[in-house]
Amino acid sequence: MELQLFSEEIGRDLRWRSFLQTDLGQLYKAFPWQDLTSLFPVKKHPQGRKAWLGVQGGIGLMILKAYLGLSDRQLIERLNCDWSMQAFCGIRLKPIERIRDQDLVSRWRRYFGQHLDWRSFQAQLASHWKPHLNNTHVVLMDATCYESDVRFPTDIKLLWESTEWVFDTLYSLCKQLRIARPRTKYSRQQSRYLSYARRRRKTKKLDRRMANQLLFWLERGLGLLTDLQSQYPDVDLLHGKHYSRLQLIKQVYIQQLLRWEQNQTQIQQRIVSLAKPYLRPIKRGKETKAVEFGAKVHSIQVDGINFVEHLHFGAFNEAVRLKSAIWMHRDYFGKCKQLGGDEIYASNANRRYCSGQGIHTCFKRKGRASKEEDQAQVLRKAIGKERATRLEGSFGCEKQFYGLQSIKARTQATETVWILFGIWTASARRIAHRIQQKQNLTKAA
Repeated sequence: MELQLFSEEIGRDLRWRSFLQTDLGQLYKAFPWQDLTSLFPVKKHPQGRKAWLGVQGGIGLMILKAYLGLSDRQLIERLNCDWSMQAFCGIRLKPIERIRDQDLVSRWRRYFGQHLDWRSFQAQLASHWKPHLNNTHVVLMDATCYESDVRFPTDIKLLWESTEWVFDTLYSLCKQLRIARPRTKYSRQQSRYLSYARRRRKTKKLDRRMANQLLFWLERGLGLLTDLQSQYPDVDLLHGKHYSRLQLIKQVYIQQLLRWEQNQTQIQQRIVSLAKPYLRPIKRGKETKAVEFGAKVHSIQVDGINFVEHLHFGAFNEAVRLKSAIWMHRDYFGKCKQLGGDEIYASNANRRYCSGQGIHTCFKRKGRASKEEDQAQVLRKAIGKERATRLEGSFGCEKQFYGLQSIKARTQATETVWILFGIWTASARRIAHRIQQKQNLTKAA
């Protein structure tokens, strides 16, 4: 007869206490799980086996992804053998059980891409974190770009990718219909492009020549594809993703025709990637990166904790978001009394609004100095230093340690989820540290 020192219920309680003492357990305390899971519809599986994870487990996977910096496959492997990660996701695998579904993390990311109302989700986090924040009357704001994992796009690369896709699709349809390929000299153009790509130094004259050649072949390929569709009107040759890609390539052709034949440098809604057509070039004015491709995020920071105010995959002027940021801060924490931002926020309209609301800023003074100019100057320097160090430093920390340096998600919705959970996880880690410090002080007292 096997001797059991503890009942199963006592064993679960001991394991849970041990989990709360770990780093993941401290991070677990920083989230209001019940309030967060109530924001999502319950996943129902009328057929098949029971799902491994519930909504709480899916949220846990997104947090662990950002916290540990692992790939989707590595995250599943760690989840299978790490009991603390299982506790974080609200499951406990048996010794012989293994999760072999390598698409589990990606599927949950797609689920949150469809159902995540990130403003409501963030409001719940702000309400839960508010007791652990000091100086909530001070708000810092700035914008940064979280770059997508795409190679640096150029017009020539985009034209070649479009031309290659059109001819590959054309040849595939000819094989499917069992008809002869149209006679072209496309193979010669392949050799010309490879010769061009190998060159280290590419002059403007060479770029224009290659662009004209690719525009000719792209027009030729689109024409052959249209003729093939007209010959078989009763056959649905292209549908779904292939049809969407064809429409996108036609739009690319029109834009590049304006770029090279009419010398238009500014093109509205310019496409820079076939894989991610929602990306737009964002000019940042940096020395190392003049242009970035990704999501531009406008954030506010309260006592070192970041909250997303606006997220968009195109360029926007963050100065016009100042009022919206103050309103969001007011909803979360009440009245704003001090505000920090860089020079782009110091427009006359923003200055008048802040003065009317009684908000002290770090903007350079305009007009005559007041009697309290010495005190105002000290306050401006303190706010400006806090913004330049703490807020800017938090952006670098998120990109370096929370998986936001290069976003590898494939769609706009999943890329948004990736970025948001990375920002929230970085903030939750700081909250968890403060909770642990308070508990240590309580024990010492």
